[in-house]
Amino acid sequence: MDFFKFNGVLEQIKQQYPNLDIKEFLQQKLGLPDYRAEELAARIEKRYFQNALIKTGQMTARTILEKTNKSQIASKSNSYSIDCFSDKEFEFIIKWLFEELGYEVHPEMHPACLGVDLVAVKDDERIAINARMYPRTFNVSESILLIAQETKCNYECQRSIVLITTYFNQQSLAEAQRLNVELWDRDTLISKIDEVRQKAGLKMPTRFPQYQGSLLQSLLKFEETEDFFIEPRTTGKYDLHLQRVKFPLLTFQAHANEVIRCVYRIKNNKPVGEHEGFTLISIDRDNNRIGPNDTDAYTLITQYLAEFLK
Repeated sequence: MDFFKFNGVLEQIKQQYPNLDIKEFLQQKLGLPDYRAEELAARIEKRYFQNALIKTGQMTARTILEKTNKSQIASKSNSYSIDCFSDKEFEFIIKWLFEELGYEVHPEMHPACLGVDLVAVKDDERIAINARMYPRTFNVSESILLIAQETKCNYECQRSIVLITTYFNQQSLAEAQRLNVELWDRDTLISKIDEVRQKAGLKMPTRFPQYQGSLLQSLLKFEETEDFFIEPRTTGKYDLHLQRVKFPLLTFQAHANEVIRCVYRIKNNKPVGEHEGFTLISIDRDNNRIGPNDTDAYTLITQYLAEFLK
């Protein structure tokens, strides 16, 4: 092989990577047979791009995230609480979501910085999914697409989905269209979750009080059931217990007859402190409520509590 010709081709690969198929590129430029092109492509990727892959996987939030402004945040609806998942809870909800949407999710899930990578199959097509938890006060730049391209290549997928808990900037939207990467932002994720919940048609167990008035009033009516009791605490807090169980299943806090905080107190089948559990409802520094509306929150709470009555 002509050394200078190869060097020229290698330089082109470096400039265009990762937006090209190295094997196919070598076949076109150097006229190599299939098996030689595949072998050389693997050697090139390992020799020249391995460190780049590692750095891409550990890309700092400063590279990927851009600060947004409060007016942008306020204009978006927040009908589902997706800001307070732990890493494990986020992995579980993403796997559950794609399975409910008709994807066959491979059992191997690959933990990533602030999220998870997984491979799903739908209509005989392999899809690389990059799911990331980012603060809703930031937009995500086009740098995230480098990660998507690497995941797609590494797991030999036909296309990619990038899913985030905030929003993409304009450059990432344009670049994704060019690269044929499907983007799911915060609104899309919430919409997909709502779609799955509506299809499931989960009914509230008859052992729970019917929703009436407000979330606070409905939760306080649990005191009238045979299965649960409520223990009042200071500063408007309440612990909801299952009868004959020492640890609370739920803690909620009220102010001016409104629930401003609600935390699940059982995590991975173990009791946890109030600040370690999954937060369904909270308020931010500007006293804006974060989480589902009252009726949706009540449905989610009863579904959570029903698990302890089986």
